[in-house]
Amino acid sequence: MTKKKKVTIILSIIILVIIGVILGLRIRDSNLRRAEYTGNKLSFDGKVYEETSYTEIQPYKETWKVVCKTTDGVWTVYEIEQYPNHEYLVARTSWEARVLKLTN
Repeated sequence: MTKKKKVTIILSIIILVIIGVILGLRIRDSNLRRAEYTGNKLSFDGKVYEETSYTEIQPYKETWKVVCKTTDGVWTVYEIEQYPNHEYLVARTSWEARVLKLTN
């Protein structure tokens, strides 16, 4: 095999891997549960969460586990380590975070 063929094959494999990763992330993102954020309330799966002060549960530790995303795509909702039953959640954008408490 010539050097040019080897480079072409390697570049083709790299491009296919990148495309596969992008498609996998898109499929994963579309399968996440969606929540509706209106005013200071978040609702999904028949549950309603209301914004509360972070001092109510301070100190808390967020996990990297995504619970859901909002329908507008702005907020991503994460689980709080101390509350794996989702009594409290954290809604986060790249610049803001809000603590949410289960109301019903």
